[in-house]
Amino acid sequence: MSQSTYSLVFRGDLVAGYTAGDVKASMVRLFKSNPQAIEKLFSGRPLTLKKGLSLLQAQQFQANLAKIGAQVSIKSEDSGTAVTEQPKSKPETAFSSQWTLAPMEGNLVKEHERKSVEPVSVEVEHLSLRAAEGQLLDESERKGEEPSPVSVPNWVVN
Repeated sequence: MSQSTYSLVFRGDLVAGYTAGDVKASMVRLFKSNPQAIEKLFSGRPLTLKKGLSLLQAQQFQANLAKIGAQVSIKSEDSGTAVTEQPKSKPETAFSSQWTLAPMEGNLVKEHERKSVEPVSVEVEHLSLRAAEGQLLDESERKGEEPSPVSVPNWVVN
């Protein structure tokens, strides 16, 4: 009976608490590669980093990459399914989730998805600021009408 083999798959996901720049720099040193080649690994598409590993070897590689902030998954080459959980985040939190965040570079909204907003020009020459005293309206701004008389009953309360 042949032993099962596994591969390491990387999509560009980061372990929580690490920045993309730090992880990329660490991967350049670890893989002894150039920054342009490492940049291609952060495309978001699943890329196989290494094939034909035993489960123990794959777990060791996964742990070493998690130490520098790269989140990789182990996939069985026989069945094609993920075998192990992702490493926990650097700062331990009360939340345990399989959610990951894309690297912090670029915009979340693509250029064609953005609304274009036309600037608005508002005329404000007729507005002024004055001290907060007296009436809001000048005498010249008031209507010349007398107030309507109001009859108030003379009620007696016992």
